[in-house]
Amino acid sequence: MPRTNHETVEMFFYALETGQFEMLKEIFAEDAKQINPYSWGAFPTSFEGRGGIYKQYSSLPEKFGKMSFPRTIYPTENPDIFFVQFQGDIEIKSGGHYQNDYIGLFKFEDGLIKEYYEYFNPILVSKAFGVTIE
Repeated sequence: MPRTNHETVEMFFYALETGQFEMLKEIFAEDAKQINPYSWGAFPTSFEGRGGIYKQYSSLPEKFGKMSFPRTIYPTENPDIFFVQFQGDIEIKSGGHYQNDYIGLFKFEDGLIKEYYEYFNPILVSKAFGVTIE
């Protein structure tokens, strides 16, 4: 069933919030890329291809419980580009919560996510996981 790019962005967050990671295989292009510009050290700066993106997200339940991403989606003049301002509230299975503020940039090609850029506050990552920013 055809869907709008806006609906696809919503599907991305729905997949994360419900743990239905198989949905990610339906919404990312085969050669898609996720770029994490503020990553450092052991945190990946990118995930390559639909399979790499799926592998990353489907491994989250090993360390994390419930995830919530309240969000506002901003379409642009280009129907294939969306900005999303969102917050993350993620339960850490070993105890506590990881909370951060994000900006996401979604770029579409042929109705699928071709590129996803995720900007977050690295200081909050450092505090939540006890890692030094390098």
